[in-house]
Amino acid sequence: MDKNWLHIQDGSGSAEKKNNDLTITTSTPAKLGDTVLVTGNVTTNKDFGAGYKYTVIMEDAKVTVE
Repeated sequence: MDKNWLHIQDGSGSAEKKNNDLTITTSTPAKLGDTVLVTGNVTTNKDFGAGYKYTVIMEDAKVTVE
């Protein structure tokens, strides 16, 4: 899909309830452990097909690695 896919976890939510992760697509690379500032529009109930369905996703975000 020619995008970087980031998964942000801030300690809220729970893995058991599957509400502890925000998926973000961006053209900016980031590494595991980076502190990032993310801005963009959030979409709900996005289905890309082939099993890739997201309750909440931020697409084409601007990411600043701090």
